[in-house]
Amino acid sequence: MLYVQTVVNIVDNSGGLLGLCVRILGARKKRASAGDAIVISVKAIILNRKLVIKRKRKVLKGTVRRVIVLRVSYRRRRSNNFFFKSSSNGVAVLGNWGLPLATRASGPANFELKLSKYPKFANICEGVI
Repeated sequence: MLYVQTVVNIVDNSGGLLGLCVRILGARKKRASAGDAIVISVKAIILNRKLVIKRKRKVLKGTVRRVIVLRVSYRRRRSNNFFFKSSSNGVAVLGNWGLPLATRASGPANFELKLSKYPKFANICEGVI
């Protein structure tokens, strides 16, 4: 589960590294799980010395972006009493019209992401668990 003020990892290739959850989108939602949209503030970016011009980066430090939760580190229960958890909280940045901003995301995504409003994010991940 993700709450406000939770530090999350940006796992896609948009250029961000760490973010801080500012708001959870939805009608009176207090926590977010896989497939939910949240608002983050980007706290750290990937430093690449080859990119001299800052305009080439898709995500800059200090910007406020909408993201989709790909996986959470909280233990989740599925049917037939199967529990699983991820090693970290992973998010991917939303672009215009609800499409992914990046082209790849590292690590697997939860199966609940395919059943959410944003099933395209399951395609850019390495796998679905």
